[in-house]
Amino acid sequence: MSFKLKPITQNLFLAGLISTFPIGVYAADSESELRIQKLEQQVNQLIEKLAAQSAQINQHQEDIQETKSVTKGAVIAKSNGRSLSFESADGAFKAQVGGRLQIDAAAHNEDEIALGDGTAFRRAFLDIRGNVYENWNYRFQYDFARPSGTGENATGARGIRDAYIQYTGLTPAITVGQFKQPFGLEHLTSSLNTTFIERSLTNVFNPDRAIGLGLSHGGDNWSASAGAFGEKSEVDPGEEGNEGWGLVARGTFNPIIEKNKLIHLGAAVLHRNPEDGQLRFRERPEANISGVRLIDTGVLENVDDFQQYGLEAAAVFGPLSVQSEYINTRVQRASASTDLDFNAWYAYASYFLTGESRGYKANTGTFDRVKPNSTVGQGGIGAWELGIRFSSADLNDSSFIGGEQDNLTFGVNWYTTDNIRLSANYIKVLDVDRPGNPADGEKPDIALVRAQIDF
Repeated sequence: MSFKLKPITQNLFLAGLISTFPIGVYAADSESELRIQKLEQQVNQLIEKLAAQSAQINQHQEDIQETKSVTKGAVIAKSNGRSLSFESADGAFKAQVGGRLQIDAAAHNEDEIALGDGTAFRRAFLDIRGNVYENWNYRFQYDFARPSGTGENATGARGIRDAYIQYTGLTPAITVGQFKQPFGLEHLTSSLNTTFIERSLTNVFNPDRAIGLGLSHGGDNWSASAGAFGEKSEVDPGEEGNEGWGLVARGTFNPIIEKNKLIHLGAAVLHRNPEDGQLRFRERPEANISGVRLIDTGVLENVDDFQQYGLEAAAVFGPLSVQSEYINTRVQRASASTDLDFNAWYAYASYFLTGESRGYKANTGTFDRVKPNSTVGQGGIGAWELGIRFSSADLNDSSFIGGEQDNLTFGVNWYTTDNIRLSANYIKVLDVDRPGNPADGEKPDIALVRAQIDF
């Protein structure tokens, strides 16, 4: 076996070996002295080279460490085709910036009550969501289309929609902040993904968003959620009086869930003590351009509490979809006042002429976006959907008159891409039963169109 020393190592070894000889041995030999001087010069040169190489190595190591540090703190930008997201190189921090824009126009053919025609931004959202480390999620959503109010009621909080922190490291997940109370299939399905432009008349009872604490969990064919809630963020905490509070719970189950085929069953319950014992139910006629409500209880006084019970059912079989809900509301008032019992329901069917199916998320029990089989602008025609809906809300109870309304709605949706949609609805108010009010007997026709995009 043999080995070979590197040139630098050889020179150092030779220099060290020579340095062990006494200088006096070469004193008489001038030629030897010259050789010794040359060797000393070479040794000095080698030492200088080694020092320079050592400095370079140290510099390289510092550069490597600096590069690692910069890489670790780098921000990576990504796009899924709809929204822009940013995340740290190690994936510990993520943020997605998105939004939605819904532009409406409506024309009314009314009987007696004037319903204003016009255009409006129905929603103009800025949406920021993400996570901090592995189990902490957050979301902040602001709607610039919501009026801020005037005078003492002016507040930027009116535009705040979802604004919460969520911890998913436990089962169930824990959410704190403002978010939708878990009640109702149509209510919890995003406005981006509802079949019709506006929700049905059952929306009169939907509890909407509020500040609270929620628990949620779900699986491949079920979901469960519950929460305790105060009021909306737009309610002024400086106002005197007690803030209302409520408890809500919802569960869903899918006895059948396959690709493009499912059955959805759900139920929800709500108990609430309203702020200062006051409560009001009222609703627009499934079009939001006009501010007129054809049914309205007015402000109910001396309310101790109220309960709501909701039943949900839906089915998807390829391009065909059917959906229905029923909500009952029972209002308990002080002994001197009469308790009240209201209800609302709807049923509808929709069909995709181009063969698509509605998207669905089993772990939340809500419908998701439609994904066209082809895209407009890339040689396709998008997805075309037709729908028909009947809805009814009854705010009359014995001698109490808040109004009863029945609506029939026809709709057509054109999904040019999976995030751009054009819709048109024709709403026929079949009847309004509200004796003693100008709205009684009203049967207006409403044409409503919308262009929407989300990103």
